[in-house]
Amino acid sequence: RTGGRGADVILDSLGGSYTAEGMTCLAPYGRMVAFGNASHAYCQVDTGALHASCRSVRGFSIGSTRRMRPAWFGEAAPEVLASLAAGRVKIPIAARFPLMEAAGAHELLEQRKVTGKIILEV
Repeated sequence: RTGGRGADVILDSLGGSYTAEGMTCLAPYGRMVAFGNASHAYCQVDTGALHASCRSVRGFSIGSTRRMRPAWFGEAAPEVLASLAAGRVKIPIAARFPLMEAAGAHELLEQRKVTGKIILEV
């Protein structure tokens, strides 16, 4: 799809062997952002390959950012909320559960059988 050039940016929410495969698809000077670990596995990155290709890998965690740099959320919040209100951002809803069935909703999440958000209705 890139004519053999590779991707400029790869967003990796899977980890493990998927990260390793993604690194082979990254263009010179490309950047990979690791923000999840759905595979429950980790990958060793060959720093020699990074150096030779000028690629970079960055980690990102909303939880860590919220703790260590909370001001970033305050800066981004007005734009994010405006985008949501204008309908420019769509959040897929996978399922809705009454609050009393929260355990069932959690089970779905743990089994990784949903794509989108689960809503608990009060």
